[in-house]
Amino acid sequence: MGRLSVGSGVRTRPSTWLEAQMKWLAVLGFVFVSASAHAQINPQALTVAGLSDCIKDAIATGSIEDSGPVIIYSCSEAKAKTLYNFLGRKVRAEIIQDRNGKFENRHFGNSACYHRLEDPGGKAADDFRCDLILAIGDILSE
Repeated sequence: MGRLSVGSGVRTRPSTWLEAQMKWLAVLGFVFVSASAHAQINPQALTVAGLSDCIKDAIATGSIEDSGPVIIYSCSEAKAKTLYNFLGRKVRAEIIQDRNGKFENRHFGNSACYHRLEDPGGKAADDFRCDLILAIGDILSE
């Protein structure tokens, strides 16, 4: 009863009902865990991760400016582009033309991310930078 004849070869019977159910439960558990982990990654979490990555990048590259009661963390290119795009879900871009070129700026609080569209000569550009401003107050700035 444990074997079926098929042609000239011998094949074993499929797993028992209990083994099949255990495998099915394992697959469902894996899908449930994967879906739970995916559900926890929301736009706010991605934005916070983008802010954190920008600060880490600024520290690693020495792009920190101490301006008395504020500290400015500046990240550029990949980290700034990622954060700029995350911000796009909530923060509208403002088009600015100045002596440095044409920009799409996304301001949030005292901070901002910039996407340069054109250089000062009007040539197309695709540069990103974010300046994250941390207000530390007068006491810590001394």
